Amino acid sequence: MKLIKPMSLLFIASALTACGGSGSGTKIESGNSSSAISSSSSSQASSIPSSSSSSAASNGKVAIEIPFEAFAGTTPISCDALLDGLGTVGTSGRIADFRFYVHNLVLLTASGETLPIELDETDLQTANVALLDFRNKLGSGAAACQGDENPAMNKSVKGKVTLGSHTIAGVRFTLGVPETHNHADQTRATGPLKSPGLASGMNWGWNVGYKFTGLDIFTDVAITRPGSPEWTSNRWNIHLGSTACTGDAISGEKVSCAQLNRADITLDGFMPGKSRIKLDYAAIVARSNLGADEAGPAGCMSTVSDPECAEVFTSFGLVHPLGTTTNAPMQTAFSLLNN
Repeated sequence: MKLIKPMSLLFIASALTACGGSGSGTKIESGNSSSAISSSSSSQASSIPSSSSSSAASNGKVAIEIPFEAFAGTTPISCDALLDGLGTVGTSGRIADFRFYVHNLVLLTASGETLPIELDETDLQTANVALLDFRNKLGSGAAACQGDENPAMNKSVKGKVTLGSHTIAGVRFTLGVPETHNHADQTRATGPLKSPGLASGMNWGWNVGYKFTGLDIFTDVAITRPGSPEWTSNRWNIHLGSTACTGDAISGEKVSCAQLNRADITLDGFMPGKSRIKLDYAAIVARSNLGADEAGPAGCMSTVSDPECAEVFTSFGLVHPLGTTTNAPMQTAFSLLNN
């Protein structure tokens, strides 16, 4: 068994928490997050990460926490932040909602293996699905994001992974709720999938389905519709979700959707303990006019006929029927921030 050098221990404590055994555990703070590393001898670790990748050796599962951050350009997302310069006409606004689901998280090794991350069961994670929530305040309707403090604000995913002796070179996850849970009874779901509950506002009433993203802003100017002078809105929405579905989930029928609309996000250069996953709202709407809407609810609601979805889908690496390509484009919504 290799000895864990002090520098190695410091890295591992900031990135990974050894699991298993009955060790007393040592509470170690690292940056904005904290983690505990067990003194159990059942887990072993060695090797210092390189500048572009990291490696560790463990015969068992170790705990991992992956931080997420959300920005609009250089402005951190919060209910109090003014987001400006958005889209093709430089629209300003404030968030009304800012949540999204992720699942199927894996670490990618330098030699091409995938190491599945088993998410912990918590109020914010269930069945390997996690809800990221960047709202620091609650509220609804016109007062969304203007109410009491949000106790469910969540900016990381936590789980366990078997590292072996692999060198970690990337991370991958799927944006959204898996098909196995997307059309289930939400009143009987748990954690972030339960509605009424944390999933309230993240579900569609028709045919039992979840919004994979709820990225909505109140615009500072009225959104207009060409050819409909009386139509107006001040909320521009981004609701990814599966559409073009058949089958009645409410009556127990199997549901099949022609447009799944789940984005697989791969980020190379991920370093456990150093990397944070960044979502950039400004990048998502960079090719959209947030001051006008051609049809349907303002923004993108994922239907095949929603003209605003063509550009939004491109930002997530998805193909939309109204888009200009049938090949999945490179996503621009997510990137890595490294310490």
